[in-house]
Amino acid sequence: MSEDVLSLRKSLRQQRNHLHPNDRKIFDLSINRTLLKSGILLRLPRIASYLANDGEPALDFFLINSAEMHCQHYLPTLYQQQLKFAAYSWGDTLKNNRFNIPEPEFKQFFSAKLLDMILVPLVGFDAQGHRIGMGGGFYDRTLNFMLNPACKRKPLLIGIAYNIQRVQIITPQRWDIPLDAIITELGLTCFSNRARLLLRTS
Repeated sequence: MSEDVLSLRKSLRQQRNHLHPNDRKIFDLSINRTLLKSGILLRLPRIASYLANDGEPALDFFLINSAEMHCQHYLPTLYQQQLKFAAYSWGDTLKNNRFNIPEPEFKQFFSAKLLDMILVPLVGFDAQGHRIGMGGGFYDRTLNFMLNPACKRKPLLIGIAYNIQRVQIITPQRWDIPLDAIITELGLTCFSNRARLLLRTS
């Protein structure tokens, strides 16, 4: 990995972690409202999300509303060098993994191949839907099946970030899978035709 990417990742994480708490609260509420207005809870029943870590936008409001609408929700769980997804309902018991990130304690694994949508945390993104992650490669390895042209069922990938994480251009690697859309406090931006068909932007 180039020094430029390492330096950019460090800088973006610092900016995200230094957001004023009042701004963070307002931005998070805007992101959650955009998610709910997009109509995904009505169209995509099997949704994977995440629990905020390292300054990521918190999706608590969205998770609570998902439970009220009886949507089946999943959280990423470390499994060897990949991610499996475990069923989760708001208030379930959680246990920290080796990176100190909460995971469902009672795990019934679900493959990413069977999900309808994955809300993807990220460190940086650009206007083409390319992303910079935390550097562990867990999402890249987990979603590698999406690079196969013969794969007919693919989850919709929606990045979740603050607008300060936007960068001018990210050079994708051969294993990178682009996002279908991004949601920040400024709203929803669709990159793929599939996202434009499935998501409401206003």
